[in-house]
Amino acid sequence: MVIAIGLLATFNFLRIFISLTVANLSKAYKIKKRAKSRTASSLKQYGISVVIPAYNEEKDIAKCVESVYQNDFLKKEVIVIDDGSTDNTAYLLEKLKKKYPSLIIVHQKNSGKATALNTGIIGYATFPLVMVLDGDSFLAKSAIKNMVRHFEDDDRLVAMATNVRISDARNIVEYAQQVEYQIGNKYKEAEPTFNLEYIIGGIGSTFRREALLLVKGYDLDSVTEDIALSMKIIKAFGNKVAHISYADDVICYTPPAHNFKDLKKQRFRWKYGRFKALVKYKDLFFSTNFKKYSFVLTWWKLPKIIFFEEFMMLIDPLMLIFMGYLLVSYLDVKTLLGVVATFFLVAVIARLSDQQYSLKKSIKVVIIAPLTIFLLYIINFADYYSLIKSIFKYKDILTNSNPSSKWNHIQR
Repeated sequence: MVIAIGLLATFNFLRIFISLTVANLSKAYKIKKRAKSRTASSLKQYGISVVIPAYNEEKDIAKCVESVYQNDFLKKEVIVIDDGSTDNTAYLLEKLKKKYPSLIIVHQKNSGKATALNTGIIGYATFPLVMVLDGDSFLAKSAIKNMVRHFEDDDRLVAMATNVRISDARNIVEYAQQVEYQIGNKYKEAEPTFNLEYIIGGIGSTFRREALLLVKGYDLDSVTEDIALSMKIIKAFGNKVAHISYADDVICYTPPAHNFKDLKKQRFRWKYGRFKALVKYKDLFFSTNFKKYSFVLTWWKLPKIIFFEEFMMLIDPLMLIFMGYLLVSYLDVKTLLGVVATFFLVAVIARLSDQQYSLKKSIKVVIIAPLTIFLLYIINFADYYSLIKSIFKYKDILTNSNPSSKWNHIQR
């Protein structure tokens, strides 16, 4: 047992080291490439449609729309689909319309987020690129320009995820999410290098409109419409000739779940929805169509999610108990310090290798970095709860019963 844990720890350490190394090398290459692109690209070829579905977003919708108009890219249209809001969202949108006459506002009966997105994309978007935002998210000022440049530089690029960050953190649950996003984004920088990208997350995700039309938009039977669409696009276009990628320089912000109850609710929806999407598009697993799909995605990444990552999470409490036993029985403080030090370095590297963070924020993360492993276990507890709850709903997952694309807000 001790040997097995030692081997597993070594494997995880090597995985972390390789991922961070590849991520940083990949980032250095992209920065060099972007420097050349900025002098060569005119950014006149593509326009972009920004589609924002909204349901009861009176708290943040104005900030979201303002952030799009404040972006330093002119060839854009902004489309907000008010999906039957019962608060002041409609009033605030009409007020914004007076400030921005080009703003397209569509009021419709409450039909769910996926339907609202399809309304905007299929019925109103006119430009070749479509960016999707949540009504409570907002963009950094150069986000749209940077995203358009990626598509202009790569004609085979079909879909691209963004660098999503927690907008603000004020308590321990929010700090845990902030650290998780920082580290997760660093790992995502390595995924395109290995052709492993498979989730184009909702906030800021951008697609060629013709690709969205070909797959007939978002599925209407998924609680995680972005994950289902990602799998749907990969199934339709593959990921060898077509490119699915991640833009580290396209910064988007989202508010965190404010408490552990809301975090559990959010993570259950994500995990349950991901399981349903993986089952729905199970034909991608172990595909032998190597001309269309990369071997590492269909034979490694996707199977690993089910047969390794989720299994390891399931037995994680046993691992914790055993490590606690070793610590108490043998006073093995070195092992604990080694784990803390590893995650401390991961957190510091993830933050300091990102030049778009201010010095003040970088210093802040270095101060809390020793707590990284403990903060991440807050996320782990929420994920573990979500896994157990999903297991009890295995019939719904396997048969795709109880389909839904209704709104699932948490308190923001």
